[in-house]
Amino acid sequence: MKLTEYAAYDGVGLAELLRNREVTPRELGNCILSGIAAVNPQLNAVIETYADAIEGLGDVPGPAPFHGMPTLTKDFPIEAGRPGEFGSVLAKGFICGDDHAFWVKMRSGGLANIGRTTTSEFGIAAATESSLYGATRNPWDTSRGVSGSSGGAAAAVAAGIVPFAQGADGGGSIRTPAAFCGVVGLKPSRGRISGAPESNAPMLGLAISFMLTRSIRDTAALLDLGSGALPGDSYEIAPPTTSYAQAIKTPSNALRIALCTTSWSGYPLDAEVKAAVLEVGKRLEQLGHKVVEAGPVFDYERYLAAQKVIWAASTAQSLDELAGLLRRPIDEASLQQTTLAVYRHGRTLDAASLIAALAVYDRITRTVGEFLAVHDVLVTPTCAISPELLGTHNPDRPGRDIDTVFADLAPKETFSALFNGTGSPAISLPLGWTQNGLPIGVQFVAAFGRDDLLLRLGAVLEADYAWHQRKPPTHITKTA
Repeated sequence: MKLTEYAAYDGVGLAELLRNREVTPRELGNCILSGIAAVNPQLNAVIETYADAIEGLGDVPGPAPFHGMPTLTKDFPIEAGRPGEFGSVLAKGFICGDDHAFWVKMRSGGLANIGRTTTSEFGIAAATESSLYGATRNPWDTSRGVSGSSGGAAAAVAAGIVPFAQGADGGGSIRTPAAFCGVVGLKPSRGRISGAPESNAPMLGLAISFMLTRSIRDTAALLDLGSGALPGDSYEIAPPTTSYAQAIKTPSNALRIALCTTSWSGYPLDAEVKAAVLEVGKRLEQLGHKVVEAGPVFDYERYLAAQKVIWAASTAQSLDELAGLLRRPIDEASLQQTTLAVYRHGRTLDAASLIAALAVYDRITRTVGEFLAVHDVLVTPTCAISPELLGTHNPDRPGRDIDTVFADLAPKETFSALFNGTGSPAISLPLGWTQNGLPIGVQFVAAFGRDDLLLRLGAVLEADYAWHQRKPPTHITKTA
């Protein structure tokens, strides 16, 4: 299979070829290797591939629904026996001891993990520029970054290396790289994806694993495969009444849509970003939806203070545990300045501070829930800015403290991180473009558990905007 042929299909399309024996898993693996060779020197999105996994790709279809399709996972522990270094010198050489439940489901549905992609260190910075593996560059403009933390996954999908790749989202880490790279990034509802076996509530319920894709039908099929609670999970929500793959075939009735371009943090929106969101609002009206300008009203400063506590406490606990396991010191040689600042702040906190922060999140979750009971969908920018130049927020520059770390996050996570706190489903769709040809992500948020509503609306917008027709300058089909 030629790369031009391979890149013409999304994951569901490739799975159909596999099922019909028109292509083999081994052939797809070779396409991925060729794609990596073609574009990864420019992008630095893929850290490594696994020779044994590639050798194990067969010539016959694997289990449904993906029938042996190879893909890539983020540099976090997810599959037993594979490296998971968190993009950090501290964790260099760390090998995952247990399969994570999400990946067990993916593998049982015919996906094969054949390599790993770059991440920001421990997923904290919204810039995939680690000391361990260097900066990942944007396929749309290699002088620019990919946000973070699932930046390698976003770049690999945008450049055509794979139709989808695994990531995780604790504050926007799927959605903001998706926005910067012009792909689809869903953060499912809390509890939709199990955190087993490591955690009932990763990052105190803020973080969740899922996939970055190029198509809504891939997102739906992957959510069908990966969702569902396991015994012992802290969160269990009702399953959808029909499969997501089936749901996207039926457009929603007219929706009550709230459009918000007011920056909750006060960080100014790029004019092109605001214009793109407003244009989407106009298009939604033309499609028959009722659109009003509105957004949830909450105390952002209290929310931000609580977020700092929860992130820092979680970071301190997890890094202390990992450093103890590896018998390595936590210092400036093992961590970037950004991570170290968050860790040090976490070590100053007491239990009462954490409980108070969680109480703030509870109150804001109720506020957002009440807002989304009146409005079916909230539309915002995914990020306040378009893709920034590499090094703009270098995570290892000196003088970091908890406040400057979160100031760095504001341009990219002003609109995204709130919904990790509330557990609401949120998706970034590539619906805008700057005059320089850079992608702009628009975020859609629904009430808790209504992932199906976002996918239904996303399917309509995908047909309308046809984002799959755009390919970045650095793409596997554009190599000599």
